[in-house]
Amino acid sequence: MKVNELSKQLNITNKELISFLKDKGYKISSHMQKVPDKAVDEAIEFFSKVEEPAEEEIEIKQPLKQKAVESKPEYVHKRFNADDIIVCKSVVPYKLNAVGIDQNKVYHWEYYGDIDYVEYRDLQALRRTSYITKPLIMIEDPDLCYQWRRELGDTYKYYLGIEYPEEFFDKSDAEFEKILKDAPDTIKDVIKITAINMIRNENYPSVQKLVLIDEILGTCLKEFL
Repeated sequence: MKVNELSKQLNITNKELISFLKDKGYKISSHMQKVPDKAVDEAIEFFSKVEEPAEEEIEIKQPLKQKAVESKPEYVHKRFNADDIIVCKSVVPYKLNAVGIDQNKVYHWEYYGDIDYVEYRDLQALRRTSYITKPLIMIEDPDLCYQWRRELGDTYKYYLGIEYPEEFFDKSDAEFEKILKDAPDTIKDVIKITAINMIRNENYPSVQKLVLIDEILGTCLKEFL
């Protein structure tokens, strides 16, 4: 059974399940990986004990949430201090390093979705580099994203709902083709590298999606099946 199949059965997110399995010592990093039988039993036993919130509680919270949205104040330009910490997430399926401006601090991301905490002064130094403009890392602070919207463009929209790069391959063939034609080059690279990694791990994408990658990006991935 794969991670995404088990998470659906348990009614939890892939991220929650992968985090649980990693804590248990299993080398699981993708929602498409197979889960060992022992790990399946452990996950079922653990998550079956998690109680759902009471129905009354949900009904109480909903109007409060709606009220908060309606009363949200207009945007105020936030000022960042040099040593403020900004959460940044990797959006590339390979290891990534960035050196701070004092050359003593090195930020490191191990894989797609990995998090590191970058000082604002160092992020400012990366502002007009490929780390931000492609992007290679995604800024998790909404205020800073708004202020740097010119550099960021509309690239972030392609990552909405994508916890792991393999999830691009869960989209319909029509959606997948549109991304390959319209998305920035960095996202096309992510899809191409992810396809190669999936083939190496014998977690094969659909033939039709490989055909689309070959036709649009000029690769020859289908030959490796």
